[in-house]
Amino acid sequence: MPSFQPFSGMFLQIGGSYYEFMPHPLFPDDKLTVFALEGGTAFVYQLRNPDTGNLYALKVFKSGYRTEHIAQITQALVRYRDLTPLQPEQRICLTRMNYPQTVSSHPELEYAILMRWLEEPTWTGLLLNPATSARYTRQQALTLAQTTANVLWDLEAHGVAHGDLAGNNLVPLLGYKRIALLDLEDMYIPGTPTPRKFSQGTPGYQHRHLGPRGQWCPEGDRFAGAVLLTEILTWWEPRVRALLPDHAETLFSPEEVQVPGTPCWRVVRETLYRLNPNFLALFDRAWSSNTLTDCPGLDVWATTLLSHFS
Repeated sequence: MPSFQPFSGMFLQIGGSYYEFMPHPLFPDDKLTVFALEGGTAFVYQLRNPDTGNLYALKVFKSGYRTEHIAQITQALVRYRDLTPLQPEQRICLTRMNYPQTVSSHPELEYAILMRWLEEPTWTGLLLNPATSARYTRQQALTLAQTTANVLWDLEAHGVAHGDLAGNNLVPLLGYKRIALLDLEDMYIPGTPTPRKFSQGTPGYQHRHLGPRGQWCPEGDRFAGAVLLTEILTWWEPRVRALLPDHAETLFSPEEVQVPGTPCWRVVRETLYRLNPNFLALFDRAWSSNTLTDCPGLDVWATTLLSHFS
C-alpha cells in the first residue's frame, strides 16, 4: 500500500496553483477512492486544475525508485523542446529546491512528475480492446508506423533513446498522425549522469543479448522499436490477432522473442512481406541480430516506410 494516500476532492498546492484529486470513474461518490493507476515503479493519479478545468497526471514514484536521476532527466529534456512527443515543456518534477512547501508537506511526492493527462489509450490499450482492434485498418497501420518511425528516427538523430519502448509507453493521437511517449525516466540523454540501474526494457520487446548498460545507450531503441513497429504494421491482419491469447499485451511473448519458426513469427513475416518485402527484411535483420548495434537504424525504418508511400 502506498504511503501517500490522497482522497477524492483533496487539494494539492504546487507552486501557485491548486490541483484537485479526482474520484474513480467507477465510484464517483466514494470519497476514499481516487482515480489512480499502478505501474511497476509508480502510481499515477488524475488531478484537475479547478481554475482551468484541465486534467493532469501526477506520477508518484515508489520509494525504491525515487531518485535524483528523475529530476536530472526532466531538466535535460528541456533541451529537446522540438521533440514534441516528449512534451518536455509540460513536465514538472517536484524537488525540495523548487517546490519546498509541497515536498515538506508530502515527502512521498519528492521527484513526482506533474504532466498533462492524456485521454487517449496507449497502443497496448488498443491491442487489448477487441472492438478497436477489429476496426484497425491496413492504412491506419501504415500511417501510425510512419509517424512512430519518424519520431524514433528523430530521437536517434539527437543521440537520444527512450530506453523502454513498449506498447504501454506509446499513445497514438490525431488519427494516428501524431504520438506521445510516456515513462521517460529511463531515457538515455547525452551528458546526463549514469543511472543507478540500467533499463532492461519491457518483456516482449527485450533483445536477448543486451550489453552491460542494457538499453541505456544511443542504440537502445533499435530492437524494441523494430518489434513495436512490427506490431503496428501487422495488427490489422485478423490471422495475426487470432494467434494471440486473450489479454496478451505484446505481439510476441517473452519466450518467443528472437526465436524463429513459431506460428506467430510465420504469420507476421507473411503479413510484412505482403505489405512490402523491405519491411520483412528490416524485421529479419533485427530478429536475428546479436546486439542492439546490429539492428537496423531507426532512420532506415523511417525512410523505408516513406519510400513505400512514394
